[in-house]
Amino acid sequence: MTPPDAVVADVQAIVQRVAGPSRTPDGAGADTRLADGFWLDSMEMLDVVLACEQHFGIVFEAGRDLAPASLETARRLATVVYRRLQERGGA
Repeated sequence: MTPPDAVVADVQAIVQRVAGPSRTPDGAGADTRLADGFWLDSMEMLDVVLACEQHFGIVFEAGRDLAPASLETARRLATVVYRRLQERGGA
């Protein structure tokens, strides 16, 4: 399942906001790794997750949606967001 560009862009914007300009790498994109590209720690990852829930009006299921692979890049997280939106009937 491929998320629409708008969902990817919104998730990427959330990641960049949480990381801040000093930790947003030059040329950062949807496939830049969150942990060792943006250098997000666990608390900042939580901020990203909560911001996505609020922005998209969804609720993640920890065991199902938030596996480590789902949090590798903005694009992977956007895929989970898009799936949750479809399940909710809002995509």
